Amino acid sequence: MSEPPSRFHVAICGGGVGGLTLAYALSKSPDICVDVYEAASKFTEIGAGIGVWWRTRQVLKSLGLEEDVIRLLPFRPGEDRVPSIQYRKADQPDGLAMGTMYSRGKLMGLHRAEFHEVLLNRLSSRCRTSPSKRLESYVQRPGAPIMLHFQDGSTATCDILIGADGLKSAVRKTMFQEAATWAESQHRDTDAAELRNLSEPRFSGVFSYRTLIPAARLSSISPQHRVFSSAVQYLGKNRHMMAYPISSGRFINFVAFQFHPHEEGTRFDGPWVAHVDPSYVQGLFKGWEKEVGDIVQCLGGLKMSRWAVNVLPTLPFFAFGNVAILGDAAHAMAPFQGAGAGQAIEDASILASLLSNELATKTTVPQVLEIYSRVRQPLATEAARRSRLNGEHFSLRSPAGPDHHELSSTARLEGIAKQIQDNFEWVSETEASVDLQRAMTLLRAETAT
Repeated sequence: MSEPPSRFHVAICGGGVGGLTLAYALSKSPDICVDVYEAASKFTEIGAGIGVWWRTRQVLKSLGLEEDVIRLLPFRPGEDRVPSIQYRKADQPDGLAMGTMYSRGKLMGLHRAEFHEVLLNRLSSRCRTSPSKRLESYVQRPGAPIMLHFQDGSTATCDILIGADGLKSAVRKTMFQEAATWAESQHRDTDAAELRNLSEPRFSGVFSYRTLIPAARLSSISPQHRVFSSAVQYLGKNRHMMAYPISSGRFINFVAFQFHPHEEGTRFDGPWVAHVDPSYVQGLFKGWEKEVGDIVQCLGGLKMSRWAVNVLPTLPFFAFGNVAILGDAAHAMAPFQGAGAGQAIEDASILASLLSNELATKTTVPQVLEIYSRVRQPLATEAARRSRLNGEHFSLRSPAGPDHHELSSTARLEGIAKQIQDNFEWVSETEASVDLQRAMTLLRAETAT
C-alpha cells in the first residue's frame, strides 16, 4: 500500500533529546514527512545523567515513552509525594543537614545516552535521519519552500524548519537576523539591533565538572554512602556538587559547580567544553565533610570534562514565519532546576501536537508556530528564572548577601532549603497537559474556519 500524500515536510536540525522527541512524535502522523539533520558524524548524546521529574514523566507518558524510560531504572516510580533530594551544607569537616526536598513521584535519574537510544529506536521508518549535516543558514520566502544550506555545501528544502540545534543554533541566529531585517523594513532600527544582540549566548559565571563514577569504586570506600539510595546535593560558598545513581545503579552521576558571579553576563571566549584533570576538582572540595571526600576520592583516573555554562537571554519569541526553535536553541538555562531536558521535551510535545492536528496546513503553519511560541515562551522563561535563583541558593548566596557565619545558623539553612523546595514545586506538582490543552484551544479558536 502506498504512503498517503504528505501534508507538509518538516526538517529538524539537531538530533539531541528535543529534536528526536519531536521527530518521534511527528513521525506518528502518516501525512507528515520528517527529516532530522545532525551535525555530528553519528546520532549520539554527550553529557552524563539527566533527571526526570513528575511533570516531564507525564509528558513522556502522553507520548507513549514512559514504560521505555522506566525500564532503564532499578525501581518503578510511584505517584506519592516522596523524598527526592537531600541538601547538606558540606563545606566544613562536620556537615549540616539543611533539609530534604519532597516531590510527587521519585526523581528518575537517567543516563542521557540510554534515553537518547530509546528515542532513536522508536523513530518511524517515515523519519529519515542524516548525520554530518551541520546547518549554516536558511532562506525562507513567501510561497516557496525553505532552502537549507549546510556547511558541506549541500542544500535541502522543507516546508517547516525546526531548530533543535542547541545553544550555538544556526537556526536561531538566522531566524533573529531575519526578524531584525523585517524590523528594519518597518523603520524599527532599535528593535532590529536588539534582536541581533539577543541571539548571542552569554556566560552564566558557572563552570560545571562532570563524570560518571563506577558505583563499585565508591562502594569499596563507603558501602553505605547515602548517594546509593538518594540524590544528594552538597552545598558550599560559591561551589557545590550533586551525585545520584543512574544506569540501574551501575554508575553515580557526578556533577560539581564552581561559581564566578562577577563574570555573569560576559562573553566566554575559551572552549565551552574541555577535559580537566580530576585532581583540580578534588582540590575544590578539600576540607569538606567526609561524605564529599569519599566521592571525590573516586575521581582519580576518570575522564572528566569542564563545561562553561553559557545561557541565552530571554528571547521574545520562538518562531518566525515557518521556522521555530526548541530546547537549548530557544531557552538554554542554568542547570539548577534539573529542567533543561524536560523543557525540550515539553517544547517537542506541544509542537508535535499542534503540527499533527488537521487544522495545521501549509496555509496556517505560521499561526500554528506562533501559538507554540506564545504558549511555551513564558513557561520556559519562568523555568530559567527559577533555575538561576536556585543557583544562588545552591552556592549559598542570596540577593541580601548574608555573610558566611550567618549561613551556619539552623534557621538560615532551613530557610534556604524551603526556598529551594518552593522553586521546585512546579516541576514536581504541576501537569504539562494544562498547557497543551491551552495550545490546542488557541489552535481551534484561531485557525478553524
